[in-house]
Amino acid sequence: MSKTTMDISSDSHRTSKVRVYEDGQEKGWLGGNQRWWFDPAFAHSFSIFDLDSFYDENYFKVDHVGPETVTRYVDYVLAFGEELLGRPVQSVLEAGCAGGWFTEELVRRGIDVVALEGTHVGYDKTIARGVPASRVIRHDLRLPLSLGREFDMALCTEVAEHIECPFSSQLVQNLVNHSQLVWFSFEEPSTNDAHYHHCNEQPEPFWVNLFRFYGYRMRRLPAEVTAAIDFRGRMIFCGPRITTSLADDSPAIVATGLGTSDPQFAPKPPSPLWKRVARNVLPQGLLKIARRLR
Repeated sequence: MSKTTMDISSDSHRTSKVRVYEDGQEKGWLGGNQRWWFDPAFAHSFSIFDLDSFYDENYFKVDHVGPETVTRYVDYVLAFGEELLGRPVQSVLEAGCAGGWFTEELVRRGIDVVALEGTHVGYDKTIARGVPASRVIRHDLRLPLSLGREFDMALCTEVAEHIECPFSSQLVQNLVNHSQLVWFSFEEPSTNDAHYHHCNEQPEPFWVNLFRFYGYRMRRLPAEVTAAIDFRGRMIFCGPRITTSLADDSPAIVATGLGTSDPQFAPKPPSPLWKRVARNVLPQGLLKIARRLR
């Protein structure tokens, strides 16, 4: 284990062990109690959960991502990354790799990828896919992380809603400390019925403001892209070295009165998907000619 990560072995006096699966049956659905984690009357409100009891073998029995989605996801990650960097993506930090679906594809494409996974089962399944052990670190993203290097991109999808609210800023800090480009997804409140695994469903401004605090601006992904990758990516947060020539898709809200805001600061619509794809497919000469003809 790298000296820059922390040992996350189960520690009964630090975390609460809750079994979401009993006798092979899932018991984690909580109906309409969307704010259960903040509900003092709920048995496990304000708890910090043990990852291995929360996400055991039952959770990983069925692959959560199909091969077509994996391919499209990596295609788009690398295409948008190249557009923003101005060169091909060479290195990726995957924060919360689960069963290693995307890690495996990134390795296959020759990307210098380091994957982080907090659960014992997820870590083992990633290794079982053939991902070299040197590429996978077992680390709880609720804890500080310092790998001593920077990556072209950091990916964090289907993670933020699983981390208890007090650790939200630590998650963001771990990401921004390792990359100027962060591919990110989250779950909005009330998207689904309440569940133990989603203790931190937050609205978009919650995450936008956290990243903005660290100097990162948001670039919204086109709706077509988000749908094509099963919503495993909603935005890219761009750090100070990237954003100098970029507009912010979600600028700070300027209050104009109680409960109102200036409409001029509404998010700008994203560029059409065909334009983004064209930038990464067509030769620069053809792109210049197309711009002149507009």
